[in-house]
Amino acid sequence: MKSFLSSLVAILLLSILPNYAVNFNYGTGLAMKSELASKALINAMEKVDNRVYAVGVHGLAIFSDDSGETWIQSDVMPYDNTLTDISCPTKNMCWASGHDATILHSNDGGLNWVVQFQDEGFDAPLLSIHMYDENVGIALGAFSLSLRTQDGGKNWGYLFVTDDEYQPHLNYVFSDPQLWRKSTANEGFAVGELGKFYLSPDKGLTWMTIDSGYFGSLWSGIKADVGLYLLLGMSGNIIIANELDPNLEEPPLDKHTGLECFESGYYVGDCKVFTFEYTNIGVKNSLTNAVLMEDGRIAISGNGGTVTVIDLFKKRVIETCVRSDRLSNTSIVYLGNEEFLIAGENGFRKHSMIECFDNFTSENSTSQDSYYKVDLS
Repeated sequence: MKSFLSSLVAILLLSILPNYAVNFNYGTGLAMKSELASKALINAMEKVDNRVYAVGVHGLAIFSDDSGETWIQSDVMPYDNTLTDISCPTKNMCWASGHDATILHSNDGGLNWVVQFQDEGFDAPLLSIHMYDENVGIALGAFSLSLRTQDGGKNWGYLFVTDDEYQPHLNYVFSDPQLWRKSTANEGFAVGELGKFYLSPDKGLTWMTIDSGYFGSLWSGIKADVGLYLLLGMSGNIIIANELDPNLEEPPLDKHTGLECFESGYYVGDCKVFTFEYTNIGVKNSLTNAVLMEDGRIAISGNGGTVTVIDLFKKRVIETCVRSDRLSNTSIVYLGNEEFLIAGENGFRKHSMIECFDNFTSENSTSQDSYYKVDLS
């Protein structure tokens, strides 16, 4: 009788659910195929030319050529666990990181993928991946796991970003987003637990660790200009990191200062001095990802519906929208014309800071959007 009732309930549930095609690929090791793929949890996006790539739970890898209006799921993805990050140095060549220390690669624009590296015995995720080009790349993750390739992923070798005995998680790796700046083409940066900021002058071969003075986790970061960086933390905290010339500039007494030197290799004796300025976006939502806009402003995604735009040069102001949907955002892409594509919980959504501000200030609006400004001056 119990079996009959269970079967009857299942039949009734199936009859009232929308008729969406789903292929769970049980036992195959392949990612689930679904018409609702764009509604799943998305962990990262990457924009190359007019294409936006995205990865998420259950081995989900999709892309859009119309600014997120429609999405195409990969044909072959031999992985059914969570994908954490994606990096595409060209429109055709993409790499993705995931749980069980996994790295996957596509050479046909995200349609078909192969596993390049996997350490199931490690039982922890790679959290971020960054490819400088079609050959050289870095992947970082939990418990200070660090990998590097110089042959397009045919071989991934272990490296040491940090020898900290606590093995802090390395949450995000990045380089200069302004690719025209050839003088910094070899730079690499990473952030993680314990407020640590990591620098490499040679595409990840050599690393230096600088203590930012912040005691929480840093989730992401971006290079804003030469010697200027934004590090994104917990509870709406942002660190503005400035590199000083130790021969020309005295560190100010009112800011935390970090000084470190390379201890070995070609860069032995080369020292860096940074000052760290702490600020907050005006709300206590953690920040997850940043993108450089065409005019030098920086847009940031965050938890609880947070989207922030920072102007470090002209208005020197932080503007934050807390969207009425309150959905957590893991990633942000700038589409142009003051419009963004944000992703995370429940997939994708378009966002406009202008629309959010109008919703907040208009007496006729029924929206629950909130808008905050913080003066950096």
